[in-house]
Amino acid sequence: MFRQRGVTLLELLIVLIIAGIVFSQVLPAFSALMARNRRSMALNRFVTALQYARSESLKRGDYVALCKSADGAHCMSGGYWGEGWLVFVDEDRDRTHDAGETLLRQFPALDNGMLARANRNVFTLRPFGLRSTNGTFTVCSTDAAVDPRAVIVSVTGRPRISDVAADGSALNCP
Repeated sequence: MFRQRGVTLLELLIVLIIAGIVFSQVLPAFSALMARNRRSMALNRFVTALQYARSESLKRGDYVALCKSADGAHCMSGGYWGEGWLVFVDEDRDRTHDAGETLLRQFPALDNGMLARANRNVFTLRPFGLRSTNGTFTVCSTDAAVDPRAVIVSVTGRPRISDVAADGSALNCP
């Protein structure tokens, strides 16, 4: 008696068709999962920068600022936060990183597919319970694969992540 040792062309085609159907259903869910992960990483990076700036402000007893920066050395007034940002000691309190001011940390641009904007050009963290700059930092996906999320910064400099703006309205993407 002969035993079959392999698969027929018909069996192979059926397996490939079934695999194609399964992958076509799974792929959109996987890309949305990846977009949610990129959004979470961007939000966490900003929260980390805020918490670091807040702790440095308390430790140094001085103003520490967080500003958007594309080149990693200077603050910018235009553009998006997704291009990167700086944390620096704002010794002269002018909300810009000048020569001679201590650059504490620089954060690179966000991953492709993510946009970030804020209603402030600079977030200033002040020591000893003085009022800090409050505002909203919003992260969106360029392909609208996931809903936007925001980091809402209170006047004490404490961040919280939210699905809505501070006033309760829907978040808008840039």
